[in-house]
Amino acid sequence: MLRLIDRIAEALAVFTFMVSSAFIFLNVLNRYLVLGLFRNWAKDHESFRPAYFAIRDALGSIVVTADEVPGLLLVWVAFLGAYLAMRKDGHIAFDLFVQSLPRKGRLLVQGVNTVLISGFLVLLFWQSIRMIQVSGATEIETAEIAQGWFMLILPIAAVLLTIAAVKRFLIQKEDL
Repeated sequence: MLRLIDRIAEALAVFTFMVSSAFIFLNVLNRYLVLGLFRNWAKDHESFRPAYFAIRDALGSIVVTADEVPGLLLVWVAFLGAYLAMRKDGHIAFDLFVQSLPRKGRLLVQGVNTVLISGFLVLLFWQSIRMIQVSGATEIETAEIAQGWFMLILPIAAVLLTIAAVKRFLIQKEDL
């Protein structure tokens, strides 16, 4: 079951990164090619003006959100990446002290660590649900998209990271 969740999280992270990159690419394309080069051509060549206005209007409606949406999607990429890194032990760990402890001491420290992480994540889950209830229906400034869709990663990540933390503790417990 966790492998399926890992695959879904991976695919979702890749998808959100691709969408974010596409928005940024369109914004750069619009700024330098359409509003730069094409505009200059339209000034110099009257026959090109209808094409320029069509391209400008088509891209203009998309790139309005190109600054805000990629930043909001980056939060999705970051939290999904944090989950995947925790699942694959990809976070930096300084465990020299913990490894020098006897078995019971290691188990105690790792248990306290898991409880503290899980407690923080439960708090994150609770507060993110409250935040979505309070301001999730508010639309972002540049598009008619509710902020709640972007905030939804917070409770999702809290659940995923809690699962990963508990699973990591159980695996470490078996290895001791």
